[in-house]
Amino acid sequence: MIYFDNASTTAPRCEVLEEFNRASKENFANPNSIHRLAMENNANIERIKNNILKNLGLSQRMYDVIFTSGATESNNLGIRGFCLRNKKRFNHIMTSVYEHSSVLNVFKELEEEGFKVDYIKVNKDGVIDYDDLKAHLDGKPVFASFMCVNNEIGTVNNLAELRKIIGPDSVLHSDLVQAIGKTKIDFSVLDLFTFTAHKINGLKGCAVLIKKKNIQIEKILFGGEQQGGIRGGTLDFPSISAFNVALELLKKEENDEYNRVNEIRNYLISELKNIPGVVIHGFKSCCPYILNISLVDKKASVVVEGLSNKDIFVNSESACYSKRDAKSYVLEAIGCDDKEASNPIRISLGRTNTIDEAHIFVKEFKEILDSIRS
Repeated sequence: MIYFDNASTTAPRCEVLEEFNRASKENFANPNSIHRLAMENNANIERIKNNILKNLGLSQRMYDVIFTSGATESNNLGIRGFCLRNKKRFNHIMTSVYEHSSVLNVFKELEEEGFKVDYIKVNKDGVIDYDDLKAHLDGKPVFASFMCVNNEIGTVNNLAELRKIIGPDSVLHSDLVQAIGKTKIDFSVLDLFTFTAHKINGLKGCAVLIKKKNIQIEKILFGGEQQGGIRGGTLDFPSISAFNVALELLKKEENDEYNRVNEIRNYLISELKNIPGVVIHGFKSCCPYILNISLVDKKASVVVEGLSNKDIFVNSESACYSKRDAKSYVLEAIGCDDKEASNPIRISLGRTNTIDEAHIFVKEFKEILDSIRS
């Protein structure tokens, strides 16, 4: 099996599964109960929060870590929670046109509720258009959510420059789901950010919203008073502990992995650019873990199915909407024509991939295209 769909989800590491199984047997108590086993779990969760911040180079004195069920909930809690709490001062909010659906759809809902929402364009280089952003500012503070790495095309936004443009009095959230461990991040310019375990070889069902302590947000789920009353619900200690292991391993290996994955990506580009009918979406600032191509004279879905039949797995769009939409709104946003936007293939790499797999992929990809043409 060759798995090139790591932007959708990653295979859990053995160490992560071992920690989850261990904690499930030994640390299954509800952290909010009042007996000793529960209090030990609660103390361990606080230790893990501090360790997560340490691995990101952040101070526990300045940041809160809130565990959620996934990146969608984290994005909703960070964006909607902040806006509801601070509507009087931050009625003007903005995001980019090519954000993940878990961000875009929150803004659309807030727009229905009376917030002034601006959707900032992206340019042909696949990053947020600074001129368009500046044109939508009116000198007053705004709340903005801009992703760091785009989940379809892998382009990297300069968060420090975006912060500089919106100003120090504005509030900046970022979806870092595709960025953690894959590119350098200046966390100091962010007020809130989100990432999830299953994109870093952890388990599904556990993510974080990390915010500066002075950022106040409203709860969007109503239940218990866990996590300071911001996010109720029984905390899943085994998943949290497994998340911690995944992040620790990721941070230890990220520099070596970046270079190794970049070599694989460069090889793929060097081979794919010579195949007729294949358009490579290359950009000045791009994360090597995601490579997006388009087919101009063949259906991407047919090629993806052909590869799948050979146990080679790629995706034709973002997993969040590939079964519903005919075209990629991300490729449309950067100016691709209908043919390109309708037939993308996303190759997303991870720690388990090898250059030998890339050789096999290219060979099989060419054979499938030739068989379709004939």
